[in-house]
Amino acid sequence: MSFKVKLELDGKTYNVLACKYELSQSRDRTGLPEGMPTGGEIHLRLESTGEPDFFKWMRDNNETKDGKIIYYRRDAMSKLQELVFKKAFCVNFIEDFNANSAEPLQIELIISAQQLIIGGVSFEKQWKINL
Repeated sequence: MSFKVKLELDGKTYNVLACKYELSQSRDRTGLPEGMPTGGEIHLRLESTGEPDFFKWMRDNNETKDGKIIYYRRDAMSKLQELVFKKAFCVNFIEDFNANSAEPLQIELIISAQQLIIGGVSFEKQWKINL
């Protein structure tokens, strides 16, 4: 593994086992973009801590959180990249255990964020939130 990735949320740090996020644009038949980018969901797989933090966040459909995902190089733990998310909802929660695997107890999350910031570049969804 060439990177170590951490999720920082609510003053706690979690080990990230997998992370994926995506933006896309609709295109016409020639491949020319037709609209504004969409997406901004973050798919995470975390090593479980046994705490109910994510379960609690998932069950509250009005609770938003700000956090960040930090990618570290394993050589001297220097920071490679930081993904900041703001006003994010937890829209999917799975806790997974497999006795036939050497993998730890894991949590899979989908986080839908209003704003993503990578290297000072921001993507923001135009939500109408009444919180």
